[in-house]
Amino acid sequence: RWGRAQEVYSEDPVLSGYLTFMFVDGGQVGNETKPKYWQAAACCKHYAAYDLETIPVDRYHFSAKVDARNMWETYMPVFDMCVRAANGAHVMCSYNAINGVPTCGDPKLLNGILRDQWKWPGFVVSDYDAWANIYRSHAYCPNMTCAAATGLNAGMDQEVGSDLAIAQLQAAIDSHMTTEEAVTTAFKRLFRIRLQLGMH
Repeated sequence: RWGRAQEVYSEDPVLSGYLTFMFVDGGQVGNETKPKYWQAAACCKHYAAYDLETIPVDRYHFSAKVDARNMWETYMPVFDMCVRAANGAHVMCSYNAINGVPTCGDPKLLNGILRDQWKWPGFVVSDYDAWANIYRSHAYCPNMTCAAATGLNAGMDQEVGSDLAIAQLQAAIDSHMTTEEAVTTAFKRLFRIRLQLGMH
């Protein structure tokens, strides 16, 4: 078993989903002095199919082999409750890949499910350096400029850890791999949550 019991309430996806909903919904209510602002901005993590540290391979290089049925019946119910039902403020994409595609660079997983299918308005943040790992550990891209563009175009908004990926965004724009509009969209998503927290 994975040792992070505090991040996984139960082996039952439905039970975990309901417990997650209550935790997120309770944390994001208005505070006593300014009820229109959230007390906290909950993070739904680690998205997705992520449940190992080192066996059979370290989490930075692991690619989960997941078919559609297992994805939707096992891994997605908790995120559905956290993101869509409870309106969690942000999602953290995980270190691993799914079927060969790094989660932080997967447009179907980020923009596709979260934004197009679930109509979620929040922001996506990488696990520590996971955006950069699109290039560094997964070798999904030939260089960091490609990784920066791949993450942003897939739906990434914020890099946690270093600035290895986001430091290459200007080069990615100059190379026509992404656009200034994509950067502006990410910025707006981040600042919408800051405003929701009363940070203005």
